[in-house]
Amino acid sequence: MGLDILIAGAACAPAALRARHLGTLDLCTSTGCLVAPRWWACLGGIAANYAMHAFIWNYPKRFSALCEGQPLRALGSHPVDVFASLEVVAKVVQGGSLLCFLGSAGRSAAKAALTSAPMWCWGALGVMVAAGQALNVATYNAIGNAGVYYGFKLGRTIPWCYGFPFNSGLRHPQYLGVVLTLFGALPFMVDKELARLGLPQLMLAWAGMYVVMSGMEQAGDNDKDD
Repeated sequence: MGLDILIAGAACAPAALRARHLGTLDLCTSTGCLVAPRWWACLGGIAANYAMHAFIWNYPKRFSALCEGQPLRALGSHPVDVFASLEVVAKVVQGGSLLCFLGSAGRSAAKAALTSAPMWCWGALGVMVAAGQALNVATYNAIGNAGVYYGFKLGRTIPWCYGFPFNSGLRHPQYLGVVLTLFGALPFMVDKELARLGLPQLMLAWAGMYVVMSGMEQAGDNDKDD
């Protein structure tokens, strides 16, 4: 996982450079946002998805049993399909949490940050989003929904994959892809008004959740008894 962390750390460089140029490094590293209930509410909405992942990873049998009854049964005929459907719901919750956190003032500040950003920020965004989504798509192509959504724990046979992106030296290519996408947008979030809200810290915490998930999955894959 060391290479993954090294690449993710390097991906923060454009945001740090932009914050230094704007004079907002202190705001971006401030802990003032930690006393704001709305910041924690947004973080909770984002974190709910990873709490679900942790539950399914550690208690696959219990999750499979829950999938046999309503309302989860309506989401798919197999626990993998249910998991994939819940992931869509979780993404909607994350997006809604972020919009509520920003409010009208925050959304206006975000629009202003986008329109005032120099071209190199857009270039960095394009490169990191392209790289991140390439890893994401390649992971789905390599192991499919069943591989991505813990199929080997939920009763599906998943053949071992030796091709890209699992031959690239990356331990968690899909997670790194998401982090690169988040960090690609980070240079736009270090604007003074957005930094005062704690948006950069929120994005860093969001990326940190993928580090936690990677560690959990790397630590072992033994099912826990209910």
